[in-house]
Amino acid sequence: MTNDSLKDRLVQSLVAAREKEAVLLAMVDDSPPADVEVWTAKDNVAHLNAWREHATRTLVAARLGMPFEGPAVDTDVDASNAVIYEAHRGDSAAAVRAAYAASYAALIEAINACAEEDLLRARPDNGGAVWLVVPGNGHGHTSQHLTYWAFDRGDADGAEEAARWSYAIDSELLPENKPVADYNFACFYARTRDVEKALPLLSAALRARPDLRAFALEDVDLAPIRDDPRVESLLGA
Repeated sequence: MTNDSLKDRLVQSLVAAREKEAVLLAMVDDSPPADVEVWTAKDNVAHLNAWREHATRTLVAARLGMPFEGPAVDTDVDASNAVIYEAHRGDSAAAVRAAYAASYAALIEAINACAEEDLLRARPDNGGAVWLVVPGNGHGHTSQHLTYWAFDRGDADGAEEAARWSYAIDSELLPENKPVADYNFACFYARTRDVEKALPLLSAALRARPDLRAFALEDVDLAPIRDDPRVESLLGA
C-alpha cells in the first residue's frame, strides 16, 4: 500500500506496465505471421497502443468537459478490436514501436494534467469513475495480452506470472480497483479450468460489485467453468 495520490499511483502503474510490455516490444518486427490465426508481437503492441490512445482521449475529454470519443465503456469490444486490427495490421514495426512510446507518454501526460476531481468524476455512461480507464487500458490490458501470448506458446507458467503481476499492481497501488482485479484473476483461472482458484476470486468480485454479475453471465472467459454448480449458484444462473 502507498499514501501517494491517485494520480501518482496511476502513473506508477503505467510505468510498471510500460516496463512489462517491453517484453513484447522487443519481439516486434516486420516478419509475416507464422499462423494467420495467432497475433504477432506487432499485432499485440499495436492493439495495446490503440486502446491507450483511447484512454488518453477519455481523460482529456473529462478534464475539458468535452463529449467522450469512442467506446468509453467498451460495450462492443469485439467490433472495436476488429476495426483496430484492420487499421494497424499493415503498420511497420518502426511505426508500432514509435506509437508504443508516444501512447505511454501521452497517457501519463493526460493523467498529470488532470486534477483529482477530474479523475474521480463519473463517466457519462455506466463505466464508473473516469480514472478506471487507466488500469483498464494500462497494466490490466498489458497483462491480458501477455497471458494470451504465453498461452498461445504453451507457457502456462508464464501466463500465470503475467496474471499475478497485474493482480499485485492492483493490490499494492490501486486497491480501489480490487473487485475488477479479482474478477480478471478469476477469469484467468477459469480459462485454465481451475474452478477451485477461480471461485473465491469471482465470489469476492461479485460481493463488491454486484453489477458484474450480468457481464459474467455472458463473459466467454468464464465459459469453461460456468456449468459448475457452484458457479451457476453464484451467478444465479
